[in-house]
Amino acid sequence: QAIFIDIALFFPGLLAGLIGALNLNFPTAISELSTDAIFVSLLLVLGYCSVSSLFGATPDKLPFISQAVNDRMPTIDMFDDNGRFVPRQFREEDDGDKDKKDDK
Repeated sequence: QAIFIDIALFFPGLLAGLIGALNLNFPTAISELSTDAIFVSLLLVLGYCSVSSLFGATPDKLPFISQAVNDRMPTIDMFDDNGRFVPRQFREEDDGDKDKKDDK
């Protein structure tokens, strides 16, 4: 999750760099507010993850980030009986075949 949070925090900095490179002048209040919002968001995420970990819970309630992490994490059903990785499209077909057999 830390990598995905780092990537999510990279984009506001990239946007600020592009705006600075294009010499677009925004009021100071807007730039300070956006910087403060990013910092507060970072503190909230770090606090949530730390408290969840202290209580023994998985911190998986972060919008977008938690789902992206869950999609990337390897699980036992991603591998066949010999330990070889099975691509998603083949796993779904196998699940569909099992459902068809159960219907008979």
